[in-house]
Amino acid sequence: MKQIIAILTLCFSFLMMITSCEKEIIIKQQAYITKPSIQCLITPGTIPKLYLNNTMPYLNAAESPRKMFVADAVVTIEANGIADQMKPDSVFQVFFGTYSYFYKGSKLIQANQKYTLNILSKGASYSATATADQHAVKLDSVTYVKAFKDVYGEHEGVVMHLKDDPAAKNFYRYEMHRTADTATYWGENKFKSPILKNNETTPVSEIGRTIFSDASFSGGNFSFAIEPVFKHRKDLVTYVRIQICDQNMFNFYDELDQQMLALKNPFVEPIFLLPKQFKNAFGVFGSYAVSDSVRFVYPE
Repeated sequence: MKQIIAILTLCFSFLMMITSCEKEIIIKQQAYITKPSIQCLITPGTIPKLYLNNTMPYLNAAESPRKMFVADAVVTIEANGIADQMKPDSVFQVFFGTYSYFYKGSKLIQANQKYTLNILSKGASYSATATADQHAVKLDSVTYVKAFKDVYGEHEGVVMHLKDDPAAKNFYRYEMHRTADTATYWGENKFKSPILKNNETTPVSEIGRTIFSDASFSGGNFSFAIEPVFKHRKDLVTYVRIQICDQNMFNFYDELDQQMLALKNPFVEPIFLLPKQFKNAFGVFGSYAVSDSVRFVYPE
């Protein structure tokens, strides 16, 4: 009996120690200074687009794309002394039920040209350069695997197969184009379209967040797997292409990928995004070439 009392006393003392160590504190949130978020990716034969938004504090409530969009900037993209003034524009994304806001140019991007992006917003200027000299590769085939492992865990995967050029440093990113319907969901939160009804469908595209480098590869047959973002079904037809990205794109999106990993894994050192290509602004001005598309049908 004495032994039981002693054990109970010890447990009670331990609980008292734990509760006595708890202390409620108030953390004063520091003033937040917003910065521009700039994303402009150019590829030959297309009209340039610029996504220009204000950054928001992490703990703030979500804002609409319209409120985050910087609509009063002066934007030009220039090559060989010829400037193209970019104007605000928007497009309605049927699947998500929202508008996407951006600046749009009027002149097609030309291959093997060096471009300068200039932005004037709220009295501050931002400038960066990118050269559209990437060479498209041939996407040999696309296959499916039920499960593959990466740093985020185990997933199903769509696998890209191509031949890597050993003479160049290459960065690869995939894009997939397909249709979505009322049964399609997007992302981990399984978001479904608030717009689609009955048998309605709409085109959707997904572009990989991760950019794969061939830095540790000596050339030859090169493959990488991605986890599709949109839910799929058996016999769904898609069209897949490979982007060959420049160093600017790789640096920016690789840092974003590392930040995502740090958010999901508490044992990974945190990554803090800092202005790099633009002074006092986050973002990227980059260039890429794109392969011809390969038809891929989901086997399950």
